[in-house]
Amino acid sequence: MSVCVPTHVPQCTETVRTMVKQIIKIAEKPELGRHVLANVDLGEWQIALIERPLIRGPSQVTGPVCLGCLKSLTLETATECTKCGWPMCSDSKCLDDEWHKAECDWTVTKRKQKVKIKGFDAPHPSYQSITVIRCLYQKHNNPETWAKLTCLESHCANRRGGSKYESDKIWIADYLHRFFKLDPTEYPTDEILRVCGIVQVNGHEVPLTDPPHVAIYDVGSMLEHSCLPNCSKTFTSDGRLLIRTAGSPVKNREHLSICYTDPLWGTPQRLAHLADTKFFVCKCPRCSDPTEMGTYFSGVKCEAEDCMGYFLPNVSPSASDPFDVSWTCNFCSTVADPNRIEQCLAHVGKDLAAMNRRDPGQCRLFLDHYVSAGNLHPNHYYFTDVRLNLAQLYGQLEGQPLDKLSQEQLSHKRELCLKVLKIADILFPAECRLRGSLMFELHAVMAEEARRSNQDTNSVVEALLRSKNYLEQAENMLKHEPAEMPEGQMAAQCKKNAVDLDLLLKKLHDSLGGIAPM
Repeated sequence: MSVCVPTHVPQCTETVRTMVKQIIKIAEKPELGRHVLANVDLGEWQIALIERPLIRGPSQVTGPVCLGCLKSLTLETATECTKCGWPMCSDSKCLDDEWHKAECDWTVTKRKQKVKIKGFDAPHPSYQSITVIRCLYQKHNNPETWAKLTCLESHCANRRGGSKYESDKIWIADYLHRFFKLDPTEYPTDEILRVCGIVQVNGHEVPLTDPPHVAIYDVGSMLEHSCLPNCSKTFTSDGRLLIRTAGSPVKNREHLSICYTDPLWGTPQRLAHLADTKFFVCKCPRCSDPTEMGTYFSGVKCEAEDCMGYFLPNVSPSASDPFDVSWTCNFCSTVADPNRIEQCLAHVGKDLAAMNRRDPGQCRLFLDHYVSAGNLHPNHYYFTDVRLNLAQLYGQLEGQPLDKLSQEQLSHKRELCLKVLKIADILFPAECRLRGSLMFELHAVMAEEARRSNQDTNSVVEALLRSKNYLEQAENMLKHEPAEMPEGQMAAQCKKNAVDLDLLLKKLHDSLGGIAPM
């Protein structure tokens, strides 16, 4: 598998270090840097890594949050830390939280004046530096963590001169020297900016809080990237990173990979995002295949007369510029004007952005209009996005539960789920939350259709067994999702529904005289 990984700096060499009870190990190659290998044959959906964060903190752009639990605060819910003045929630545990110690200590010992946050209705600039402070604090207070952090890639050479780099210099480096009175000889600007890069390149967005926060992991930062990864990523309720294999076994010595970007984006969008945030050009199998594994996920209809083909994004294997994408028709080989492609996508994207995503009627109108227009391939990522949204809307809106849907709406929900799952199985097989959620929706649809059925008992039993099969797959994919997330709550519902289904099947089985359904 062709994969991409940000190279780790050479002074951190440790040729092989066995981890997680011999399941995985860390290796290093000059051309690749440190990376993670399977140390044994791993089965499908097997846990490969559970890891506590080295650092956790608020996102760089955020409104005031409690610096203990990292949940959003309002003027009414905020209470000041008695030592440093930073706003906290009312939970006494947060005041003593280990992660809050860094900014609290520096406010008391270096700034020597309490912080006063006044605005709670918009992103606050004072929070831009918190996660960086928590990293820098380890330098003299936890050398082991500091050593692990500074082994991670910062890509300062790539970042230098860019708008983000210059912004970090003003709003973080200069701010820390001025506001917290950090000694520039002890914490020089270059070192602070290097830490900014480490946070940007290696930070994981953790959706356990509202708003999501950022965490940096040691081994988790060494997992390679692929837009077709062989591992799935989630988090435990206490913020640990949980990595498990996707729906296929991973052989001994095979490299472990996760996806650093959004797999529901088209190739040009993924390439641009990876280059902008991770500083490499992805050359994984999906990015290298213009058809995106035969799905035509980014396809735009060719304009040549009588041509049945689609313009597809082609990236040269030797490309060093992620924006160096040519669009070539897969049928007549015509090369498109990239501006024309951009105009076409912008036109559809504008209508998509203006659409009320909570209105099933508007979603259907969008799909009916643009799919029939034929300007984009039927599998296009714009359509997949709307299909996924609409599939989950049906039966979830207030006043429109599943049992109140019309038969046509119920059938449409099933059709949408199956279409998105077909794409997901090919392009994002490691997306457990998405695939598990769709299978749960399919289970619910089939159970409801069985309830409404006027067919004989055997046919109803067969429909319920198909529903149970989807339910079992959903539970397997979602069982490690934390209860704080919707998918974790769905996993709990899977268990309850499984009990109810078994009871119903037993009742139907008994009504058939104990004859097991085929």
